[in-house]
Amino acid sequence: MSHAGGPEIVGSLSILEKSCGYCGARFRVLATQVPDAGGSRTYDCPGCGKRYGIQAATDPEVRLLRNRTDGKDDRYQETMF
Repeated sequence: MSHAGGPEIVGSLSILEKSCGYCGARFRVLATQVPDAGGSRTYDCPGCGKRYGIQAATDPEVRLLRNRTDGKDDRYQETMF
C-alpha cells in the first residue's frame, strides 16, 4: 500500500534542546538530517526571534519549553558592525 503525499525523506531525526543566548527562553528543535546532504536551515527562537542555524534536510520544527527569562518583551535585532 502506498501513501500519496510529498517526497519521502530518509534520514535521522535530531532532537536538541537549546536556551536562547539573548532572552533565555528554552526550546526544543526537531530536524531531519540526511547523510551527505549538505543543507543549512534556519530557525527562530520562539521567545524573541533570534535566528539560529542547523544542518538539516527540511525546515526544523521548534517548540517552546520555557518562556524567556530576561523580563523583557522586545524582539531580537541583528546588528551589522
